[in-house]
Amino acid sequence: MFLLRRREGNIIFLKRIRNCFLKYLILILFFPASVIIWARPQQETKNDFDYYRGILNKTNSGDIENTIDLFEKSLGSSNVYIRRAAADELAAIMHEGVSLSSAAMEGMRREAAGPWGAAFDAVNKPIDKNKVLAFLLSGEYRTSENARAHVLHECEKQGVFFNNAETAAVEGHYAVSKSQYNEALRFFRAFMENGKWPGHAPALFIKYPELINDLGRVFQYTASANEGLDLFLSWERNLPYYTSNDIKYRLNFFAARIARQRGRLDQCYPLFEKARLFAPGSEQADACIWYILDSSVRGSASIFTERLEKYIPHLHSMDSINDVLEKQLRELVSRKEWSSIIRVLAVINEQGAREHELLAGYAWIMARAIEEGYLSSGDRQLAAQALNTAPSALSAAAFYRMAYNAGDSQRSSALYYRWKSAEFLGEPFLVFAENHASSEIGVSPAWQFILGFIINGVPEYAFSHIRQMEKELTIPELRVAAQALAHSGMYVQTIRLANLYTNREGYIRDRRDMELLYPRPHNELVERYAHQAGIAPSLLFALIRTESAFQSAVVSRSGAVGLTQLMPATARDTADRMRRAGNFDYTANLDLTDPGINIHIGSYYFNYLMGRFNDPLLALLSYNGGMNRVRRWKAESPFPSDIFAETISIAETRDYGRKVLAAAAMYEALYYNKSGQ
Repeated sequence: MFLLRRREGNIIFLKRIRNCFLKYLILILFFPASVIIWARPQQETKNDFDYYRGILNKTNSGDIENTIDLFEKSLGSSNVYIRRAAADELAAIMHEGVSLSSAAMEGMRREAAGPWGAAFDAVNKPIDKNKVLAFLLSGEYRTSENARAHVLHECEKQGVFFNNAETAAVEGHYAVSKSQYNEALRFFRAFMENGKWPGHAPALFIKYPELINDLGRVFQYTASANEGLDLFLSWERNLPYYTSNDIKYRLNFFAARIARQRGRLDQCYPLFEKARLFAPGSEQADACIWYILDSSVRGSASIFTERLEKYIPHLHSMDSINDVLEKQLRELVSRKEWSSIIRVLAVINEQGAREHELLAGYAWIMARAIEEGYLSSGDRQLAAQALNTAPSALSAAAFYRMAYNAGDSQRSSALYYRWKSAEFLGEPFLVFAENHASSEIGVSPAWQFILGFIINGVPEYAFSHIRQMEKELTIPELRVAAQALAHSGMYVQTIRLANLYTNREGYIRDRRDMELLYPRPHNELVERYAHQAGIAPSLLFALIRTESAFQSAVVSRSGAVGLTQLMPATARDTADRMRRAGNFDYTANLDLTDPGINIHIGSYYFNYLMGRFNDPLLALLSYNGGMNRVRRWKAESPFPSDIFAETISIAETRDYGRKVLAAAAMYEALYYNKSGQ
């Protein structure tokens, strides 16, 4: 008996060794040799791979019975993430009207999590209507249409009905989730009595506060804004003293948003401030500050600076106001208010944000303003004071140094300012730390679940799960997943995934991650046509990455097609110009989804713009915003092209030049050995 048990144990041990060896072999063959993976898979059951087989079967064969069988077997997996994913798949199949066995139903209900888990919990027999309403009126599950439909169907089947107010709340909440605001308002008017809103917030709004948000959005995005402002202020005044701060926050916050939308800025500021004091969390408090500052952008620069100085110490995340400070910088540069730029920069600097990316733009503009001689003697004195130096010692170099340090982030505009400053200072654009990151892969169930998609050849299904589980995965684990996506040609998902973990707090730049963020598909085509057009390959790679993220068949909402996102009319004109110049003739077969054709025409067109402007930045702005428009804007501007670009009123075009040039600098440093370390 002892020998039999020992033999069985040896067989199990050998099977585990074999499974580990197969996984190691696949990973070693699949990923670059530079990636060293120490992965010890968790103890497996025979059901661990049924889920992935079910995914393949559902996609390729359409054999629903076999698919259900595989997902049902997956409910017995040792991995909790596999069990949950299988339950979600079965729930989706059930929602399509396919009957499941009682065993599958039981296992699905037991293992389901997220929206489906909450839905099944809400309709457990006997149904508790309070649980049902909590699910249906939750902001967390508002977009889970299938789970919502299941709950409503079960309520109808089991004879659970809603009164008029509850029906209005449920339908109004759902209409808001679909941005059908006029339809939602029609439902919410059921709470009116004799054509008038009640003076006190209805009990359902107090019990389910998400309804306040819904009604606030309805008033904000319909013609009934004034009606909504008066109503929310009335409800807030008539709240009992013991009402939670969360309710007070929501009423004040949405009253303030409505007032702002109606242009009543003097009224919205105190309301946002009141809402901030009641805010239940840091994100809500920062949102109030964002609105206060954003509403101040086009007003007096001194008032904006005063408010920034007042509120910046209360911010929980400086990132929350990046876009506001960028808009304010554009306003101040356009109005040549150099002293105001210095004051904003000083406020940021004094708050200990010297290394923060939002400082980079302000510092770089000051460096350029000093170089161009724009500063008055008073401006120079303020600038020297901000640097704690004498006016006579003021130079552009100190501000370039500030921009260089603050721009060391993954945000494209900050990287742009770092690159421009690095050129002036003679410093390396990219710096990689050595021996800082472990390549060890953990053995968590979360990673084993993601690993299953890679091993089973379906990495395209991994990304949505990775987004949900991101915080449960380490950087080395996410890096390997990103490499798998890149290997499968899924560059959009690769870039998004690498962006997720490279923006984590405390992340240290790693070359492997930068190569994932800035890949080089179609390398031979890009380099060939870049050289033919007299363009740096790094610039053409950057343009393609920014335009399409290397999706050769993508079509934008405006109709731009392919890798370089050419409009068909522009492509036809360029192809005809190429033909007349004795270049290749594409006029008979203008397939813009073909990588070779698209890159060739796109590079030729960009070279054409370069010939018109003789400036890469202006050519890029024209590529995005239109040649005639950019030429007109530039003619009206007193600034050189790099400062002029900061004043463009269209945010997409203003940011486009910075994005592409920053990406080009990354490609140059990573692959062409310039300005990198």
